[in-house]
Amino acid sequence: MRNKLLILLSGFVILILFGLFSCEDKCGPFPNKYKIIGLDWVNYKAVYSDTADTRLLLSNIENDSVFYKEYSILIVPRQETYFAQNTKKWNFSLIQSAYACSPVIPTTDEKIDSIVILSESDFKLNHSSGQDLSDLFDVVVLDHVNGIYHEKYNLKDYLATNPNVPSELTLILKEQPDLTMDFEFLVKYYQKGIADNDFFEFMTNKIVIKRDEESPAANTQYSQ
Repeated sequence: MRNKLLILLSGFVILILFGLFSCEDKCGPFPNKYKIIGLDWVNYKAVYSDTADTRLLLSNIENDSVFYKEYSILIVPRQETYFAQNTKKWNFSLIQSAYACSPVIPTTDEKIDSIVILSESDFKLNHSSGQDLSDLFDVVVLDHVNGIYHEKYNLKDYLATNPNVPSELTLILKEQPDLTMDFEFLVKYYQKGIADNDFFEFMTNKIVIKRDEESPAANTQYSQ
């Protein structure tokens, strides 16, 4: 009886080790860090509600015209993953080996330093051409690593927390311009990280941003 138990136990250990070595060969190790090498961006019409099942709804802007509170800039940091340390060491811990084939979500040590938003046209009386307009925007954050799923913040307040670079940022305009007209924005993005990748910029498409009185609901109210 004792010999049978030893044989069964030996076979069980061999199966575990075989599975561990096979797993390492087939699906690991995995990169555990990422760095930002660029920014992808798109202008969208945005509708946000923190009480809805889907908080953020993005759709294409039709006829290059949108009401100010629905104007948004989706920013997706372009990631490059890498190994922060040598992950090819053998590990015989039975607990850790159970997760050997489950890739971890890569994280980053890079942080957003600031975001500056400029317009060549006067946006408001106190936000003229060439002035930073970032205080006129909210930001909706998607950050898989830190468990933030489309939470909305004041952009300035969010940047003051010295955040790590998230998965996505959606900038949403929260104040209307003095005049309904077309605008394009120069977005300057600064981060603390890899020395040669600490600044990116892009120019948005020219979009007509409309004031509230241009909406059908407002026109109905004025006509009464």
